[in-house]
Amino acid sequence: MQGVFMKALVRWGATLGIASSIFFAGLSQTENLRAVALPQSEVLKKLQIVPVFTLINPKGEFVVISRNNQSKTISQVGFFLSKQNAQDFLDKRLKKENPQLASTLQVRPLSLADYYQIVQEAKKKKDSVIYTLVPAQEQLESAKTIMNQNGQKVQQFNGIPLFIPKLDKGYLTIPVPQSKERYVPLYFEKEQAVALLDEFKKAVPQEASKTGIEVAELSGVVETLNTSNDPNMNKFILYPSRESIAFIRSLAPKSSAPNQLPAAKPQAAPTQKK
Repeated sequence: MQGVFMKALVRWGATLGIASSIFFAGLSQTENLRAVALPQSEVLKKLQIVPVFTLINPKGEFVVISRNNQSKTISQVGFFLSKQNAQDFLDKRLKKENPQLASTLQVRPLSLADYYQIVQEAKKKKDSVIYTLVPAQEQLESAKTIMNQNGQKVQQFNGIPLFIPKLDKGYLTIPVPQSKERYVPLYFEKEQAVALLDEFKKAVPQEASKTGIEVAELSGVVETLNTSNDPNMNKFILYPSRESIAFIRSLAPKSSAPNQLPAAKPQAAPTQKK
């Protein structure tokens, strides 16, 4: 499984960051994430390109952290979206609490697909261990701020936020190299969504006032992918964070990594009326 994941990341790393053009999506918000399913293999393919990071011991086993919560003990395995956050957890917390154990541990990458398969297997076996996906704290704050600005009035964001650039009643799309299709990017960082919107605004300044960001929650998106039958759902693509992209590219042989990326030339496709 690990070898397949690494190969997938290397292939994907060669294309990430090449946002050749930006288009107005033909996918309207009336066909949004709640209303739209894919075969299990296609769902896993979308999750396969996003790395997550966890701690393992010398035997290659996950590190289970136990803590007391009132009258019961909770056992958890943490999977981090940020490699740095995983390293910080090891260096700044575990090394203080149990330096001897911490000295034997290391951060190991897996894919988001691996994580969801582990969770599903745990549910089948009624495993008492909780497998937690840990978001970046600053992105939780960004999600809360955007949702409040959009009139949703939330006190806190629960889960893993995804940021989707939109225009009026549609989503912005980007072409993916080696594909004739255009996709709606679901970013793990607000800053990535903002950068795409900025490119669009430069290309089509008259539409700048109609742009915005929609916030979705990762587990809800995955559930929709698994349960709906709308083919439009295949137009959504999970786009790793900038830190993860740098990690992915570090896996590729230097000879296969381009020194410079093509310049982005945003365009606007016409709105598709219904």
